[in-house]
This record gives sequence, structure tokens and C-alpha cells, in this order.
Amino acid sequence: MGIKKTILKWAAIAGILATTASCTADIDTFGTSDYRVLNEISFEEQDGRPSINANEQRIAVKLSSNKDCSWDSVTIDDLSISSLATFHTVLDSIGSFPKDSTVLDSLARKVSYESKKIKIGSKIEIPENDTLYIVVVSESGIPALWQIAFSKPSESCDTKSDKDSGKGNSSSAKSESSDKSSSSTGSDFPKSSSSASSSESNKTPDSPASTASSSESSEETHIPADAPKILSLKIASMEATIDSGKIHIHLDTLPFLADLSNQELTELELSEGATCESHKIGETYDFGVGQEIVIKNSDGEPITYIVKAGYQIPGSSFNDWKGDDVIPDSLWGNANTLITTTKKYTSGSMTGASIATTALLGKTASGSLYTADFNPNNVGTLSMASSSTWPDGNELINFGKHFNARPEYAEVKFSYDGSGDSCDIYILLESRDGDKNINRGSDDINKLVASTWYRSTTDDNTGRENPDVVSISDKDENGMRTLRLKFRYGTPLENSPIENSSTFATSLQSSNKSAIDNSLIQGDGNESVTHIRVVFASSADGNHYKGVKNATLIIDDLKLIY
Repeated sequence: MGIKKTILKWAAIAGILATTASCTADIDTFGTSDYRVLNEISFEEQDGRPSINANEQRIAVKLSSNKDCSWDSVTIDDLSISSLATFHTVLDSIGSFPKDSTVLDSLARKVSYESKKIKIGSKIEIPENDTLYIVVVSESGIPALWQIAFSKPSESCDTKSDKDSGKGNSSSAKSESSDKSSSSTGSDFPKSSSSASSSESNKTPDSPASTASSSESSEETHIPADAPKILSLKIASMEATIDSGKIHIHLDTLPFLADLSNQELTELELSEGATCESHKIGETYDFGVGQEIVIKNSDGEPITYIVKAGYQIPGSSFNDWKGDDVIPDSLWGNANTLITTTKKYTSGSMTGASIATTALLGKTASGSLYTADFNPNNVGTLSMASSSTWPDGNELINFGKHFNARPEYAEVKFSYDGSGDSCDIYILLESRDGDKNINRGSDDINKLVASTWYRSTTDDNTGRENPDVVSISDKDENGMRTLRLKFRYGTPLENSPIENSSTFATSLQSSNKSAIDNSLIQGDGNESVTHIRVVFASSADGNHYKGVKNATLIIDDLKLIY
């Protein structure tokens, strides 16, 4: 009996493996690098520092005064981009610069650009409309498109000459210049958010916590007060969310797995004098990828709204349980066996999930909750108890559930007490040709479409760098923070924890015939989404039997925002 109990205990350990694989993936492992991030840029002729909005890939540059009152070109003073990437000016003319990341990535692949590389010291001509477009091209040839909007000093040459000779009120001239340049940032650049965008883009993961609402406001508020507006909009008779001053309109609550490519526009109410020729009530559209709805005033001045729709994952409020399983358990799974590490949690007004790491007989077992099935191949307890047979516990799990939407953000309430351990919170959107993880054949190609990831020793983002984090709020009355993450379509951002996981593993670590291949290859972000992989783990490296006992991740109210 003693031997039998010991075997069962070892089986329980294998059954509570963490869900975040962690084999390191260096750039050279998979050939050429896809990284194409612009970190910093400055010009010799600038006044102050450029305002860089990394989320929208827009830069606002205020030019300093000069004796000749001419601003025909600028010289690169500093430039920081991804290693092995190159920097080029775009040859094509571009009309409306898209905000939607998917549309922006698609446009980047269509533009042509100068073959000559731009470097520190390079001189660039400023177009007549003061708006320049550039691309950062990865080693593998993938471009990222950016807009640079220049604003010129407002004072006249006479005023400038007086100021240079010591005459006139220099402080007044400077104040006037600052006020006017802030509203002259180029034809397509958000006219009322340059300073807010700068604040948001310069925020580091180690900065103090801020509310998601204020972050979102600074990121998207840029509609002029007198612009034509959409007052209400319904898709399939469901009212979309319209935030004042934002061009992004979203409906997040369509039925699960609804056909987003064929949804009817059932209501479109506009401000007085506004008209819409791009879309009609009663017609069906693909709101899954997003629609650009163009609204005009009577004078013909247009503004383009981005409208997207999607749905939530059933059970993602974590309010409904059957024992220690989230309902519906057909979507949400955990690795509870003889030991329960994931269970219902209540505190004050909230009901959520408590996910804790346990140690037994010298082994570490991370708590976990995920859209996956644990041990669907019914591996025997004796085999599961062998860490040499299963060096990566993720290979006992079939990750991913059917899902077809394209969210822009994810929000979740959480708290974490890791005592030095790290938690993992991540979502991967996948495109599967063969709809398989189990018994995948050589023709079954699973691609990563989009990702967003949080890994930290803390719940206030003062741990490692997490580039997908938009904001983390202060604690609420239940001690929970709200984490907002931005989905990255295509190649993940540099420093994403995904590169320290087995997401892109090229081979299985286990030789057992029941091992499950959950690996992905990198997509370009334009693929159709077929599956979603949501993972919460109290120990980020628990699948390799590493973690801190009693490290506890508490989660509540996962929400997808489109």
C-alpha cells in the first residue's frame, strides 16, 4: 500500500504541471530575425524631444527656429532600432494613416521604399505636407511602417531676427510657438493627443501603476470637437461601445463563435449634418477584421472610424464553478488531480480563481488554469510520475480552444504573491490548418497569429520588462489590480516572454508516443484565427518543475476588447 500511495503522489505532481513552457529561443535558432522595433529617434534640428507613440507607430517632431526660416530637411542625430534591422524612407504617398495594427502591418508590406539605408548623420528631406513616412525593415525583410509629423515654429522671420539680436519678448515668442506647434503636428497625426501619446509611449514597466482608463484615453483621444461623429451604432441589434473622442468603436459581446465576417449593421446615428457613404444600415460586413466607416460633415471634411466586433470566452468571469472546475469545463481546464492547486476563490464582492504552487516530495507543482485539456491521451500514472519521461510537462496538455475573433486588448483582474517566483498570464491566437495538436502530421501547420504576455515577480509591473503591458491599475477594494495587455499581431515585440518559452520549439522533449506537440511557427498576423490559448500559471517555469511553494496567483474577470 505504501508503494502504491507513493506512485499516486508522484502522479499528482506530474498532473499539476505549469502551463508556460520555458526553453530559450535565441534569434539564431530560427534563422534570420523578424525584429523591426523603433526604440528612439532624434534630429539635430528638433526643439525638445520627439513624441513617440509606439502603439500607433507615429512620431511628432517640433522643429527649432533657424536663421534662414527654412525647414527643408532634417539630420538624424540618434537612432535606435532592432539589431540587424535597417531604416528607410517610403517612396509612396500615403493617405489616411491607419490606427488598427492589422491594417497598418498590411499597408507596410505594400509600400515601396528607398534602398539606401538611413543612419545617424543621414539628411532627410521634409515633404511639403510636413509628414514623412519611414519603414524599419527586419533582417528577414519584414517592414514596419511609421509616420513622422513635423511641426514648424510659428514666429515669422522678422520675429526670429529680433529674438536673435536680443530684441522683443523671447519668452512670449517661445510660449506662442509651443502652443501653436502642439496643434500642428501634420495632416494625419492625432491633433489633440501629442503630449498624451508621449506620456504613454515613454512609460516603462517600472513606472508607477496607472489606471487602464486614463491610459486608454491618452492613447486614443484625438477627435476634434467639431468633427462629424457617430452617436450610436448597433451590430446585429447589439449596441457598440462609443467612447467620446475616440475613433475606435467596438462591440465585445456578440454570441460566442458568431460569424464575425457576416454581421448586419442595424443602426448608425450620426451628428447633425454628418453623412456616411461607405456603409449602409441593413447591409452585412466583416466586423471581425474591422471596418473603416467614413463620416463627412456638410463641408466634406471626413473622419474615419474603426469599428470591430467580437465576443467573450464563456466562463471568463470565473463566477461559476463545479467543485474546483470553472464552468464550462469543456473550455476551461486545470491540472488538479490528487492535489488541488486551482480552486474557487471568494473575497468581499468578488468570486474568482486561486492558483497556487505546491511542493511535494521535493517536487514543485505549479497551479494552472487554461483553455486546454490536461492529459487527453490518458497517460498512465507510472509514466506521468517520471520527470525523465516528461522533461516538459506541457507535452501532457492539449492547448487551445476554437475561437475566430481578433481582439485588440485583454483585461484581467489579478493579484500575485510569488515570494520571488514569477507568474505567467498570456494569450495566444492561433491559425491551424489541420485543427490538431494531438497526433499532428507533417501537413498540420499551426501558426501564431497574435500574442500578449505578462510575466513578473510582482502584480504592479515592477519586475521584468513586459512590452505588451498598456497599464496596471491601483488595487481595488478586493486587493485586485486590473491588467490591460495589447495584442501584437505578427511577430511579438522584443523582450516578450514568449521567446523564453517553448512556443516555437522545433522538436518534442519527450520521446513518449503520447507527447503532445503544442508548438507554433510564426505567422504574419493576417491569418484567420481558429484557436485561442489562454494561460494562467502561478509559477512561470513550473512545467520544468521549478517554482516557489505557496506562490499564489488570483484572477478574476478576463475581458477581451475589440
